[in-house]
Amino acid sequence: MAVIELNNVKKSFGALDIIRGLDLRIEDGEFVVFVGPSGSGKSTLLRLVAGLEEVTSGQILIGGEDVTDLGPADRALSMVFQSYALYPHKTVRANMAFGLEVARTPRAEIKRRVEAAAASLRLESYLDRKPKELSGGQRQRVAIGRAIVRDPVAFLFDEPLSNLDAALRAEMRIEIARLHQRLGATMIYVTHDQVEAMTLADKIVVLKDGEIQQIGSPIDLYEKPFNLFVAQFLGSPKMNVYDVEPTAAGLKIASGGLLQFPKAPAEVVRLGARPEHIGIVAPGEGNLDGKIDVIERLGSDTYAYVMHDGNQLTTVRLPGNVQMRVGQPVGLAIDREQLHLFDREARCIQ
Repeated sequence: MAVIELNNVKKSFGALDIIRGLDLRIEDGEFVVFVGPSGSGKSTLLRLVAGLEEVTSGQILIGGEDVTDLGPADRALSMVFQSYALYPHKTVRANMAFGLEVARTPRAEIKRRVEAAAASLRLESYLDRKPKELSGGQRQRVAIGRAIVRDPVAFLFDEPLSNLDAALRAEMRIEIARLHQRLGATMIYVTHDQVEAMTLADKIVVLKDGEIQQIGSPIDLYEKPFNLFVAQFLGSPKMNVYDVEPTAAGLKIASGGLLQFPKAPAEVVRLGARPEHIGIVAPGEGNLDGKIDVIERLGSDTYAYVMHDGNQLTTVRLPGNVQMRVGQPVGLAIDREQLHLFDREARCIQ
């Protein structure tokens, strides 16, 4: 295990800048998730740490050692890819042992490491099977086991669950969280799925266009986003946003309505409210009036999509057994204690 540091790291492909002068420190034993939309640079950043891409400029240190010019094999890292990349003709045992055999590790040590990794991943009964005899989740566990046996200083995961169905993704999230608890190892995990980021990370790094937008714990980023991009990227369903204008009476909402807000900041131009912080009330009793356009019932939760001002939708999270109908007139009551205010540069000012 080791601290990983990136100092003013840049990566360009010709005139195209992918990573733009990025500084980051990952502490020993930390589980850090790189998250962002497609094209944000998260996978490129992981590949730079792994040594699979060359740094254009800047410095990467692992355990205090400058590894910027070292190849992947010399960085003592293990990487788990989106594809399982298992040898179809080899057994689970042979797949997990292959890297150690190439490194000419003694057979007794290979056996010990493979069996220990298999036990930690509940793969003991599958060691003599071929990959075709395994489910997708079991194959991904084998790929993780292959990384574990190398005893690396850190684990790198590049969207490892994206090929799995929803049920298996949830199961494997738990497996990876347990693995981190058992090993206490430094882990860097790349995903575009904000649910994976929120549930797995000690620290989230939100990327956009090759730049860090915010770094922090999942709950800090959720409750105190630095800007509108972070506010809307984290959270499902995403935050509702309204154009507003400060007045003597409060914040005038462009789509109709008013939020009483004494001494609202003069620079505020947008208001954000998460679906769980908006309530359904009788028409005329809230901050906005509209009609229910769509209802989604998910069992434990119900999402109501309320149309107002002709074309703006507000998403409201409600209890699963709430009774309502499409076309029903409603009022929307925004919780003033839970709202977020943004200026013209999309920075959060509250």
